[in-house]
Amino acid sequence: MSGEPITRFETAGGVRIYRLPLQVFPSLRAYAHLVVDGSYVALIDTGSGQGQSNADLEEGFVRLRREWNEAITWGDLSRVIITHAHIDHHGGLNLVRSLTDAPVAVHELDRRVLVHHEERLALTRFRLGIFLRRAGISEERRQRLLRMYSGGKDLFRSEPVETVLRDDDLLDERFRVIHVPGHCPGQVCLQFDDVLFTADHVLPGVAIFLAPESLTASTGVDHFLQSLQKVRATSGVRLCLGGHDRPIHDLEAAVNTITSIQQRRIERIYEACIEPISIGGLTEMLYPGIGSYDELLALQKVGAYIEYLDQRGMLAIANLDEVAEDELGVPRYIAA
Repeated sequence: MSGEPITRFETAGGVRIYRLPLQVFPSLRAYAHLVVDGSYVALIDTGSGQGQSNADLEEGFVRLRREWNEAITWGDLSRVIITHAHIDHHGGLNLVRSLTDAPVAVHELDRRVLVHHEERLALTRFRLGIFLRRAGISEERRQRLLRMYSGGKDLFRSEPVETVLRDDDLLDERFRVIHVPGHCPGQVCLQFDDVLFTADHVLPGVAIFLAPESLTASTGVDHFLQSLQKVRATSGVRLCLGGHDRPIHDLEAAVNTITSIQQRRIERIYEACIEPISIGGLTEMLYPGIGSYDELLALQKVGAYIEYLDQRGMLAIANLDEVAEDELGVPRYIAA
């Protein structure tokens, strides 16, 4: 990627960390991280495998020598870690597998996305179709959004996983695994000395995507808020490196900010339900003129907050008789 250098960091113990910039989608930048501890070398995340992403990842290894005099090759990799199974973080695994035999690690709740990708994509697309219909989306628009959802993801091919991660594991006697579901079922943060790799769980200046748990278990607002408090209690963290945006130097302050933003969003959704309204209608009200893939993300995000409020008895379905009688009925929610 032209214009952005590879950044180097060090842990308290002198372990080197290189931040590799990747253009994962035309409008989205992400980072892979290379951790060098003597002869042990770990790659954290692999980019999307789409567009410029693979080229950026391969160029990153070339630039390590040029910019940092770090003669690391793909053959030197000891481990590949996937922080969570979203395509902008695992999609480059097909390329990486062709360049290294280093074992792959991912959390147990995201393992199926990598090893049974085609099956998972088909089933999730089916559930998404039901969600969009119940959100009040027209059939033509629904089909367009479903095609958009599958686009790119269907290029990835299933890959084996050698190591399954669980909460509080110590991977390779180096990385402490912190399971933080919400953004993704198997989302993990990884602590190495005084550095915390936060992936997409704690980010500055980035709207963290959440989807309803009705689409995918262990996602949603409730899981995310609980996971924020869990990671907030992590001690000994001097530096946080996320999958997007700039580094964070105050974990507690960042978590407090994100929590406040989430509370305001919950309140905003609740206040918008003063009159009966569908998820689709609410999305159009809150995000007028939104289009492209952002439209699909916005619908799921609104659905996640509606689900959170509904679970707590703060909403009622104004047209319950209609919804109960017709599986194609569109619920209209009203503040209870």
